[in-house]
Parts: sequence; structure tokens; C-alpha cells
Amino acid sequence: MDDDPFLAHYTYDLSPELVTCLNDKPPLVEEIVLEWPELGKMMFKRPKLTAVVDLNRRVKALEDNRPFAKLPEVPVVFDAVGKLALHKQLKSTVKDVSQLQLDVLSIITRYHDFSYSERNFDNAEELRYCYCLHAVNHVLKSREIVVANNDKQDGDEDEMRDQGLTRPKVLILVPFKDSAYRIINMIISLLSPKENFNVVHKNRFSEEFTGHELMLPRKNPKPEDFEKTFVGNIDDAFRIGMAITKSSLKLYENFYNSDIIIASPLGLRMIIGADGESSRDYDFLSSVEVLIFDQAEIFLMQNWDHVLHIMSHFHLQPKEAHGTDLQRVRSWSINGLSKYYRQTIIFSSCKSPNLMAIQKNRCMNYGGSVSVINPIITGTISHVVCSIKQFYHKLNSKTPTESIKERFEYFTNKILTQLRASNEKHVLIYVPSYFDYVCIRNYLKTEDYSFVQISEYTKPGKVARARDLFYHAECQILLYSERYHFYNRIKIRGIENIVFYQLPTIAGFYSELCNSIIDNDNSIRNITVLYSHFDACMLTSVVGTQRAKYMLTSEQKIHMFHSGA
Repeated sequence: MDDDPFLAHYTYDLSPELVTCLNDKPPLVEEIVLEWPELGKMMFKRPKLTAVVDLNRRVKALEDNRPFAKLPEVPVVFDAVGKLALHKQLKSTVKDVSQLQLDVLSIITRYHDFSYSERNFDNAEELRYCYCLHAVNHVLKSREIVVANNDKQDGDEDEMRDQGLTRPKVLILVPFKDSAYRIINMIISLLSPKENFNVVHKNRFSEEFTGHELMLPRKNPKPEDFEKTFVGNIDDAFRIGMAITKSSLKLYENFYNSDIIIASPLGLRMIIGADGESSRDYDFLSSVEVLIFDQAEIFLMQNWDHVLHIMSHFHLQPKEAHGTDLQRVRSWSINGLSKYYRQTIIFSSCKSPNLMAIQKNRCMNYGGSVSVINPIITGTISHVVCSIKQFYHKLNSKTPTESIKERFEYFTNKILTQLRASNEKHVLIYVPSYFDYVCIRNYLKTEDYSFVQISEYTKPGKVARARDLFYHAECQILLYSERYHFYNRIKIRGIENIVFYQLPTIAGFYSELCNSIIDNDNSIRNITVLYSHFDACMLTSVVGTQRAKYMLTSEQKIHMFHSGA
């Protein structure tokens, strides 16, 4: 049984000692650094039990004559796809895979949590294939056990426990309908090697999940990464349930009859609702066993609160039975321990404190976690080609809350005061957080600064006017939000100086904006950046791992880079 990772992970109960260890804040973990062919450097973390506790666990297991779940072993990369524990229905459809896919599948098929922050447009389809294969494999194995137990006349009570409190087992969160369209088509290709496989409501699905493409301008084209991000249907309010049977894939199934749910954070939030709403529903999240985030960095640009709201509704006690046979529900699910069995897989193009917080605070998989931690050699600062000085101002905050206050005070007392004294024009202030954006906007109004603003809530006519006033130096400052830049990527003419109130979430925006500064011999062109210890992820992406470590530990308050010299 232990040869199949699925059975090894979900069959056994957890020892009381292991549950106690997982409940500790923070839990005691063992950290092991791995080096793999394609993924590179990784950090494997697993629960750590003391020798005495481990002995007690073994004694208790012998007394009950039923072993507890084992602590996860250090992952080892498979040298062939045939060694993956795939369901027989998939073995004929899975052929050659790349080394990257083999590395990823070696981890996720063993039910470790997995975080990969090097997703890009070149490897996106390879990664999508990996998690689609894993999701389908998980559902097929679950279904096979349930069907086999249905046919038994008499069976051991524990062996017959093969289900969760509700049916949905896999939840895949993606930002746009086009992403869901690609996922479902990939699942269809994995399930239908023969012509007699039926996809229910396929035409309806094709109609609803295609079209509505963003019209891209031919004149003044958008950057290539923008066009690839916003390809296909970019509707961000959707959800779709699907059920897998031996010969069909049923789309648009009711969630409580579904095996897999694919949704956007907004689409799922609309179903979950808020406290006090009568029609809210979240019971379908009670027994999710595999949670997958793809293009997770885009969730930060949509509304991160939706993700946090969803995460807070996993594995709660269902309000209704939803047709579940409680005699078939696994004991660890009944006992409220499902959160320790859920595997979470996160694919993103960058590291982010928000994503790291999800892993640290919302993922408690007893199977341990694997995170890719390859160092960044140069960072996107190496892509800044214009000759310009870049000043990084360090803030020594001890807590995230303190960081918010100190950043605002330093910005208003030092940076803005210097700008007003110098009377410099064409200054763009880039603000990632809308909360910070509003605070700065209100301060600029109160102190009667000459400024215009562009955010995701600014109407097109006012955007055009703000750009025109800024270009003709009829105002000193342009206050500019990151979310607007992500969704529009306009070229702002006339920039001579940039203040990054905080480094961009997506590191490529840093070099893109720096390179948009005009070449004017009569102006002093500078970049000003505010950063703290809590910006380590973004700082590393911009300046590289080695420089970031030095800048975060150095006693020096201001660091200067000079690019293009």
C-alpha cells in the first residue's frame, strides 16, 4: 500500500503527537536543501518529532494494531515517467515528458505541498500539464476505491471509509476564463484517448469560455508579456464543476456532484458570500484534498482579499449532509483533521510576501512542503539601459504594521519635502498598494501639492487629461497605481524622475518604467526606492539575491546604483 503515494497519504490517521506538532505556532520542522536536475535548488520541510515522541507514536500504533501515517520521506526525482504511480487509465495517454515535468511530477504525485515561483510563458503549458495530470490521477484513484467498495457485500468498517464530507476533491484557482479553457481541454485530452469518450455540454463550454478577447492596438503595441497575459477570454468571474466517470466528463455539474472545481477567486467569492447573507454556500470546500493556484501573481492584481476569504472557508463543518453516507466518511475527516491532508500547489512568476504567507499560515499538510529557492543572479535592474542613478532608502521596521507607518512618514517628511524644495517637474510616484495610494493622495491634497493621479478607478477621460498635464509640466507629480499599470501598460511621456513608494510586485515593471524616462540633458534624472526587510522578495527580484542580502543586513541607510554609465 505504501508504494502508492495516494494510499499512503490518505489511508492512515495521524498520531496525536503529529497533530500536536502540526498545531504548534510555528510548527517544529526539519529543513533539507535539495538540488535537482531542472528545478535546481529546493527547500524541503517536514514535521519534526522528537525521539521520545516518535517512540510513543510507534508504541501506540502497535497497541491499536493499525499504523499511523508515516512522516514524509525526502523526495527523490524519478528517472522515467513509467515510475510515477499513475492510474491505469492514464498510462496510455502519458507519453514523453520533459525533465522539468518529471521533476515537478516526482514532487506533487507524492502529495507534498509545492511552491514554484519561476513560471513563465515558456514553461506555462508544461506546468499546466503536470497539475492537470495530477488532478485527474487523484480523482480516478479516489473513484476506483469508492466503486470497488460499493461492490462489497461485507467489509471492514475502516476499509469502507473512503470519502470526504462532500464530493469535490480538487479545486483549481486561475485568474481568467482562458486559463480554465486551456485546463479543461488538457483534462479532456488526458481522459479521451479513444473516440467513445463523451464530454457533456462541450459546445456550451466552448461558447462561454472563448471569445471576448481584448482588442490590442496595432499602433503603439503593448509589451509582449502583456499580450500573452491577456490572451483569449479574460473574464475573471467564473466557476465550473466537473464530474469524471469511466467514459465521460460532465461539465457544469452541481458542485456537490463534482470531483473538480475550476474557478477564479472572484467567481468563488460570489458563491461563498459574506457573513449575514442568506444564500451563501461553502460546504463544498469541506473536503478538498488538492488545491492548485496557477498564475498566482495575477490574484494580487485582481483582489487578494478574495483569496484570503476563500482560504478561511476550507474544511469547515458542513451545514447540511448533501447526501453523504457518514459511514463511508474517513475518520480523520469526521474528526476535523482534513486541513492536515490537503495538498497545496502554487505556481507563480514571482515570489511575494502574500503567497509566502499563504504557505506559512494556511497550509498544514503533514506531507511536508517543497519550495524552489534558486538564487537570482542579477535581477531586473540589469535590464535598465538608460544612464540613471538609482537610490535605495532602507527602512528599519520591526513589524509589517510598523513598516506601513514608517514608510509613510519617511516618504512625506523626506522624499516629498525634497521634491517640493527642488521644484522638480515630471516626477512619477509608483504605488503598488491601493491603500497606500489613497493615503498619499489624501496627503498631497491636504498639503496642496501640484499633482495628478491615475489609478484603476480613474475614468479614461481623466487619464488622458492627467497624462497631458504631466507631459506639459503643468503639474509636478503623477501619482500612479500598480494595478492600473498591470491592466493597461500605457506609455507615459515626460517622466524624468520616479519614486517607487514600494518595489513593484512584478519585477519586470521596475526596468520597464526606468527605461521610459526621457533623455533630457537639462534634467537631473533619478530613481528613488523605499524598501524594508518585508520587501525582501521584491528587492531580490530587482537587484539579485547577493545584493539584496547585503542591502538588508548592511548598516548603510542608502545604496546607490548607476546603470547605463
